[in-house]
Amino acid sequence: MSEGILFWTVALFLLVWAVSYAGLVVFTFIFSTPDHWEKLVSEGRILQAYVDYITQIPTWVVWLTYLAAVTRLAGASALVLKSSVATPIFAVSLLFVAILMFRGFVLAGVARVIRRSQVILEIVFLGLSLFSTWFAWRYVG
Repeated sequence: MSEGILFWTVALFLLVWAVSYAGLVVFTFIFSTPDHWEKLVSEGRILQAYVDYITQIPTWVVWLTYLAAVTRLAGASALVLKSSVATPIFAVSLLFVAILMFRGFVLAGVARVIRRSQVILEIVFLGLSLFSTWFAWRYVG
């Protein structure tokens, strides 16, 4: 695979990932309703303890999550535009994600209220955050 094809495949994947994450964050913290959460619990997709966790997340964590989503989206957009600002933007997003993960897993014990698949997904998100920072550094400086 040529470097050009690799770059565009990865850059567009990271952009889709960023848009998807931003949509998930907006839906979770702005548009979800108690009925939505109740339906997910009744379908066995999430635990009631996770709903309780989500509804008790401090405001500063919600805002930091918004910032992580916005910086991830900005980094991916800059990468697609082949701008060197992609690297520091992704690095800031990575910092936000690391703080969120530390708060969630170490301080708040979220692993006790989510399924193993959700833990794996969080690890994948952290890995993608690391990868996106490295990839931007490697390809656009």
